[in-house]
Amino acid sequence: MGGSGRMHDPSEAEHDQVRRRWMNIAFVGIAGLTGGQLWFVGVHGWDWLVAISLIVAGIPLGLTVKVVELRFKMAPAERRQVLAAVTRRRQGAWVAFALLLSGALFLNAPLVIWALWGMWGYDFVTYYHDRPERLRHLYAVTKTLDELRDFPAPWAWVLPALVVGLARRL
Repeated sequence: MGGSGRMHDPSEAEHDQVRRRWMNIAFVGIAGLTGGQLWFVGVHGWDWLVAISLIVAGIPLGLTVKVVELRFKMAPAERRQVLAAVTRRRQGAWVAFALLLSGALFLNAPLVIWALWGMWGYDFVTYYHDRPERLRHLYAVTKTLDELRDFPAPWAWVLPALVVGLARRL
């Protein structure tokens, strides 16, 4: 028994193709920026700890890619309604994440490119993990909303980068 099939939706397939193309472009861009950063600034000694902590700090940023992607899957009024369903407490956690990340990036300015790897990696892993279902626009919307609600303490992911950045300043 194969179950019920689903009709092919050209808009979903086209969006998936465009999405994968942009993921590849982002990978090449981040790799190029990282190569330039390694060539001109370099990463030596304890800088690798900063780079790793910035990768970890950038992981929650991967969810912003999915929120931006909602612009292409939903009408503006629907998108506002769906995002309004995120509780004030969770919205506050995401605001705290943004503020703490800004501080961490300021403290570790020469190595900020490494945060992009965390963002890209989270987006890549979750995209391909859920790809068969994510092809359906409705599933992608509900999955993104679930991730916004359930992402574990986004602000906590930045703390190692802040600690390392402050320790280097002292």
